[in-house]
Amino acid sequence: MNTEHPIPETHIAETHSTEMLNNTPYNSLADIINDDQFAALDSRLRRGEHIDSRHTHFYAMLQNGEHWLTLHYRRYGVDLVRAQEDFYYLRPNLGSKNLIRSRKIDELGMVTGQLLALYHLDPEQLEGSGWITADAIYERLRMLIDEERLAKLLDRKKLDTQLDRDKGMEVLKRTLRQLARLGMIRLEGIRADQIQTQAPLMRFIEPVRSAAITKEALEKLVATGSACLEADDEIADDEHSVLPSQKQPHSDQKTTEPEQKKEAIEDTHA
Repeated sequence: MNTEHPIPETHIAETHSTEMLNNTPYNSLADIINDDQFAALDSRLRRGEHIDSRHTHFYAMLQNGEHWLTLHYRRYGVDLVRAQEDFYYLRPNLGSKNLIRSRKIDELGMVTGQLLALYHLDPEQLEGSGWITADAIYERLRMLIDEERLAKLLDRKKLDTQLDRDKGMEVLKRTLRQLARLGMIRLEGIRADQIQTQAPLMRFIEPVRSAAITKEALEKLVATGSACLEADDEIADDEHSVLPSQKQPHSDQKTTEPEQKKEAIEDTHA
């Protein structure tokens, strides 16, 4: 007769967690802090940068030291988040006093980020090289957004003349540089004439993440800040989401345009 008893699932989970800690080069937080690259990693995280596999050593540090760093940053009132697309960033903990300053991306940054997330999810829209021109981004914004609203976002009264367009493009490029500093896109050259999308842009699609992501839903998100979803889709409503929770109407209900300024990604920064 078999007298063996099944191993409790909690014990299995604890064993797995212990094995993960044993397989890292760090045995304590002190080991991570003493790494020559920790100061640079810490500085990047504090200013809101997103770290993924492009940052080979930083990414390995976060993977190997995730347990210790999660506890470390929690003391500062922020969470070390590992997104499902496998990148890391710091997010203010709404239930704690934040000792690391944070700021919100403005409305133009939100709109541009959402548009670039649309590009990122639809490779067919990208050129063969994977780069998108700033001109293409500008024209796509004009297609999706009411002209009066877009002019306001670009700090112009109107967008009728070439001068208006040039000035508006300068504002857009400043936003692109900000997104690049946060690790959400890659720029080619200092003029920001071309950009390449990166996985952290997926933070901008939180309002539609739980739904079947469609081109139409994302274009609606860019145009008005609300998503047009199917009636059976559930809406994400997480108070700790990077975007403030917004209950979206079903597709058969009348939609209203929310205040885009209230929908801002909040990042930590030094």
